[in-house]
Amino acid sequence: MNFTEILEKLTGGSTAVGGRLAAGDMNSLIVFVARIVVACVAFAVALLVGSIPEVWVTVILALCALLAGCDIVAGAVLDIMRGDYLNRGLLITLAAVLGFAFGAAIEGCALVLLYQISGVFIDYAVERTRRTVLDTIYCDTTHANLYDDGKEETVRASSLQPGDQIVIRAGEIVPCDCIITDGQSRVDKAPLGDESGVLGVKEGDELLSGSINLSGELRCEVTAAQSDSAASRIYDTVENAPGRGEALPESLIAVRKYFPAAVTVLAVLLAALLPVFTSLTLTESIRRATMFLVVASPVSMFAAVPVIRLCAGCGAARAGILFESCGAMDGMASAGSVAFNQAGTLTVGSPRVVEVRAGRMGKDVLLKIAAHALSYSNTAQSRSVIDAYGGQIYIDLIENFSEAPGYGVEVRVDGIPIRVGNRALMGIGRVEIPDEDLYIDEGEEVLYVAITDEYAGCIILSDSVRPEAAQAVEDLRHAGVEGVVMFSSGPRDRAAKLASALGITEYYSECSRDKLKSSLSSLKQSLAPDRSLVFVGSPEDFGGTSHTAADVDVAVSGAEALAMPNSCDVTVIGGKLTKLAEAIGIARYARMLAFITAGGAALVKLILLVLAAFGISTLWFTVFIDAIAAVAAALVSILAFSGELYGAKSKS
Repeated sequence: MNFTEILEKLTGGSTAVGGRLAAGDMNSLIVFVARIVVACVAFAVALLVGSIPEVWVTVILALCALLAGCDIVAGAVLDIMRGDYLNRGLLITLAAVLGFAFGAAIEGCALVLLYQISGVFIDYAVERTRRTVLDTIYCDTTHANLYDDGKEETVRASSLQPGDQIVIRAGEIVPCDCIITDGQSRVDKAPLGDESGVLGVKEGDELLSGSINLSGELRCEVTAAQSDSAASRIYDTVENAPGRGEALPESLIAVRKYFPAAVTVLAVLLAALLPVFTSLTLTESIRRATMFLVVASPVSMFAAVPVIRLCAGCGAARAGILFESCGAMDGMASAGSVAFNQAGTLTVGSPRVVEVRAGRMGKDVLLKIAAHALSYSNTAQSRSVIDAYGGQIYIDLIENFSEAPGYGVEVRVDGIPIRVGNRALMGIGRVEIPDEDLYIDEGEEVLYVAITDEYAGCIILSDSVRPEAAQAVEDLRHAGVEGVVMFSSGPRDRAAKLASALGITEYYSECSRDKLKSSLSSLKQSLAPDRSLVFVGSPEDFGGTSHTAADVDVAVSGAEALAMPNSCDVTVIGGKLTKLAEAIGIARYARMLAFITAGGAALVKLILLVLAAFGISTLWFTVFIDAIAAVAAALVSILAFSGELYGAKSKS
């Protein structure tokens, strides 16, 4: 075992009691508590037993401090080895050593004991707050009805595996993601944040864990273990979001970086100058300077910030908004411009075929050819065409399939080259489109079909506008968003009509994926440095690990999207666009509360510095008040994000 491993062993992995409780490290916790109890008893004996010689009192106090603070010293050494020269452990250790060195052994020992004990309360307050707010979004059930070989038994829901058969009765929570194999009922997905209302379900439909079966009995086949199901994914996303990226807002990061150094310099100056310009002794000057070192630790200022982030994430999840990280929350708080990819956001994203125009063949034949050409495509338009065709797709006839996102497809069907896509794709093949097919009604889009580079006809689809789209745009402007932009794959005239109807002044038409990315880059560069660009799209826009050029990617989807991997930063469940302004409000409120709690703790520190400078305070009093400020900040974070107060603030 090398020196570093010995130090890590002494720290117990963490001095945070809350961290040990969360990790289930009970042995480490027991050892920690035993050390503190023994040290406190020895401290009391040294003070209360008058027969002990003074020199032995100092020795006992030193041993008490070493026993209680061995993990502090070990952590300080580790941080120094890692290049962190002003960590809180080093500051406390230095303050305690100076206390012993200049005749304040009682205060030095009390400093270590109070630091450790106050840490218990801080960690407990933070951990209790975490568990309290996380409980508000926990919607899993602990038990399920397993059906096996004609027998039914109650088992732990966590033991279910894909392929198991389960029975879900009226009033029960769906334990895992599953598919209905028998029965029909009505299901409420509100616990998942989906406010789309009660939905009817039947055989073949998918159920998400956390949903509530309201009426009939259902027999289902499990498709995912509970730990991989929708409810667990929501819980894990919210719980782990504060740990993804930097929890502190950018401006507070600078405070955390420079505050310890500034106060430490003040402590050195205080110790050096007080004996010169006042009648104070060097010992008294050092005693006052040690209190500066205690206050120099920024822990109490920022202890509540991760909790605030968690509370904000939980509140947002209850409203159907999932923040993947602290960076995503900061990006939404700084939103200066919001760009929509029209399909699936401003419009429903499920177009249906309303007309087929065929010039030199029957409409059914044209639809059949287009369906075969689009059979390997996964766009909403392709699925609509295939559904409208409704016949059998002969996969063996399809070869050389190539898809250009935002344009269309090129393929050979039974050896014949086929193009199906927008006007830009036809232009690449020099396909002439008749004038009567170039103009379509508002709210409609068209797929042109070319056979051997000759125009064959077109398929017109209609995608209805979301009823709340105009209100969502207005809400964003009321939330302080300077620009709202729309991207559309449709022609200019249709994009202009839709943008005008929604109150959007800036729009881009006939957008391919490449054009969308380059336009987002230009929009981002035009924003002020402290403002961010938010891109809003459907889950299909964020498949795999792709990310757009925007600062924040937002996916608007139903709860079913929780079962699909994507790389978006924020997910709006239920598809309601009005939640975008709410997400911005929650993020801004969380940032504001972080500044308020940090500022309140900083004010307490400033008062303690003044008291220390004039010799009014003591070491133990300084530690105690500093800890109280951190605990108060943690408690304020949960109170502010609870009940009606949270709802009122998040919508402001």
